[in-house]
Amino acid sequence: MVDHPGAAATLVVDDGKVLFVEQYRPAAARLVLELPAGTIDLGEPPIECARRELQEETGYSAETWETLGHIYPTPGYTNEILYLFLASDITKGVQNLDEGEDIKVRWIPLPEVERMIDSGELNDAKTIISVLKYVRKMSAKTEA
Repeated sequence: MVDHPGAAATLVVDDGKVLFVEQYRPAAARLVLELPAGTIDLGEPPIECARRELQEETGYSAETWETLGHIYPTPGYTNEILYLFLASDITKGVQNLDEGEDIKVRWIPLPEVERMIDSGELNDAKTIISVLKYVRKMSAKTEA
């Protein structure tokens, strides 16, 4: 079993577009489109990890945060818990990448993201789950 400190990921939807990071993932041997995310530092609350990673990877910060719950991404071999957040009221700043990171920021319209999920072009689990939760949340608001 792999012991993991946990991670946090952030979904940002602004003006109908979803904020993504695109980076090469050696384990997948390809570029991957995914939500900004990272590993929780020892003693760090998940929300603080999410704030830190959003700023470092994209340059954006957010005023409003809410939880989208948590998931166990691969419980067959690790105890990792991945905390999912929705951030809004964003402000653009400057990326603060770690040495060796090469991350491109991309904004993709939500309908295109949904199409990419359905077609298999977008297959990062935390991203798919977060987008699904967001779409269901927005659908419930319009039905109420």
